[in-house]
Amino acid sequence: MTGPRDRIPPPGILTSADLWAIGVPPATVRDWVRRGRLTVTGGSSLYPWFRAEDAAPLVEAWAARKSA
Repeated sequence: MTGPRDRIPPPGILTSADLWAIGVPPATVRDWVRRGRLTVTGGSSLYPWFRAEDAAPLVEAWAARKSA
């Protein structure tokens, strides 16, 4: 049986694990969602999916602040 962690999101969709893999801490992703800056588009409550086009500007701004 497969669970939410085993499902492969469609193209153009990122998971929290994908964002963590590029360096964004899970707490930051949760904060973006809580503040309404990033919208959950699928997955489950434990393993949410996000649109890549919504996440990209947030990740770029986060990376710029981190490196400054």
